[in-house]
Amino acid sequence: MLRHAGRAVPWVLVAVAAVGVAGLLALVRWRPWTLWPLEGVAVGLLAAAVGWCLDEPAAAVVDVTPRGIAWRTAARSAGVAVLLAAWATGVWFARDGLFGHPGYVLLQGGGAAAVAVAWTTWRRVGGEATPGGRWAVVVVPLTSAWALVRPFEASAPVFPFADQGWAASAAGWVAAGLGAATVLAVVLVRDGRGSVR
Repeated sequence: MLRHAGRAVPWVLVAVAAVGVAGLLALVRWRPWTLWPLEGVAVGLLAAAVGWCLDEPAAAVVDVTPRGIAWRTAARSAGVAVLLAAWATGVWFARDGLFGHPGYVLLQGGGAAAVAVAWTTWRRVGGEATPGGRWAVVVVPLTSAWALVRPFEASAPVFPFADQGWAASAAGWVAAGLGAATVLAVVLVRDGRGSVR
């Protein structure tokens, strides 16, 4: 499985995204009151890179092998783990600039990564070879715009600011993560090629 991960995961992209995520969070720590939207951009970059880890450029070859999507997703999760470690490290480093809510910010990254894994895997089972690239093109601008404009901030805070809306945001991210886990489980079971062995 590690050999497959070594060849299948876009490690250069993972490294660039990991440094980018940590760098954006470091900027937030430096000037949280003015650069807070970069936290949302970092969430989008994390989600985009996670989706890209699950792309399968050689889908015509690997889709006909006995190893199902569950095995390939598990193998590619090494890249996802590196990205989540970079997210956790960035949050830990930036904790003083996160308005006393580093746990909630950590949760945002986990929720975004879960949604990325579920959506990309669902599209892979549907026959798309590289849905992560399309996912990235949508998710980075969308999260960036949402972090800047902050629509529906009073009723549906996605990237809360200062001391407002953190509990509601956490509930939304937990719901997104649980929904994504459910979708992922259904998709992996429906692939029908067996376990992660």
